[in-house]
Amino acid sequence: MRHYPSDSVDLRSDTVTQPTPGMREVMSKASVGDDVLGDDPTVIELQEMVADIFGKEEALFVPSGTMSNAIAIRAQTEPGDEVITERYSHIYVYEGGGFAALSGCSIALVPGDRGIMRPADVEASIRKGDGSLGHYPNGSMVCVENTSNRGGGTCYSKEKLDQIARVARENNCASHIDGARIFNAAESTSLSP
Repeated sequence: MRHYPSDSVDLRSDTVTQPTPGMREVMSKASVGDDVLGDDPTVIELQEMVADIFGKEEALFVPSGTMSNAIAIRAQTEPGDEVITERYSHIYVYEGGGFAALSGCSIALVPGDRGIMRPADVEASIRKGDGSLGHYPNGSMVCVENTSNRGGGTCYSKEKLDQIARVARENNCASHIDGARIFNAAESTSLSP
């Protein structure tokens, strides 16, 4: 039995979840420590596991996807830069303008088909300050949401992601994946993240 207040299924968001009593029991027995001091074995284990899955030296646990996107944008842009992303992306629609408030960036919105951008449209949306007599912001980051929330869970093919990453590199832009549902994308494409 599920132990939910009703038998209805709440599909408002993939974030509307409640732990079961069994989950709560496991959480109450977890090893804990002070994460600020680097003493929480559960957080350390999670970060090491995620770094290993993605083939990175390290990973950083943050409490929300919005925070992870804000950190990624701030770390890879300068105030006044422009971030290139799909017009209905989570970064643009749902994150309270964090890109502007925290990083001082504007957004170039790219049309998409159910959340999926075409590489040619990404390239056409990248503007550079150099040579524009100061009229354009510097397009410095391309953000892809995979899978696309507002696109109904649509998933980029590896080929399309590779093409978009190549466009970003060729235009001196950082690449970022809003990976809130990255494991859904991995499952959909039968590829490892």
